[in-house]
Amino acid sequence: MKREELEQEIEKLKKEKEECLNSWKRDLANYINYKSKECERTENIIMVLKEDMFFKLIPILDNMFLAEKSIKGELKNNLSVKGLLMIKMQLEDFLKGEGIEEINEENFNPEFHEVIEEVEGEDPGKVKEIIQKGYKINNKVLRPAKVRVIK
Repeated sequence: MKREELEQEIEKLKKEKEECLNSWKRDLANYINYKSKECERTENIIMVLKEDMFFKLIPILDNMFLAEKSIKGELKNNLSVKGLLMIKMQLEDFLKGEGIEEINEENFNPEFHEVIEEVEGEDPGKVKEIIQKGYKINNKVLRPAKVRVIK
C-alpha cells in the first residue's frame, strides 16, 4: 500500500472511532437518564405505598385516642391500660419517625382542616376543638383534621 492509501485508511478509522465513541457517549447519557427516571418512579411508588399503609394505621391510632379519653381515674393505673397507652405511644413514635406529623394549626386553614361545625366565640377563624386529628407527610395532607371553628 502506498502512503497516501494508508493515510486515507487512518482517517477513515479515526472517523469510525469518533462515531463509535459518540454513539457510546449518547448511549451512556440515555442510560443515566433512564436510571434517574426509574429511581424517581420507584421512590414515588414507595411513597404511595407508605402513604396507603399510614392511612390504614391512622384509624387504629384514632381508636386508641378515643379509648384513652374514656379512661377515668383509678383505671389509668391499671397495668392493662398502661400497656395499651404504651402501645399507643409506640405507634405515635413510629409514625413520627416515618415523617407523619399531626396537623396542629390553630387558625382555620382549608388546606389542613375540614369544618364539622361552626360555633360562637371571640376569636373568629380559630379552631375551637379538634374532633378528629389530621395528619400530613412531607407537607402533603394524608387526612385533614375535622374541627369546630369559631365563627
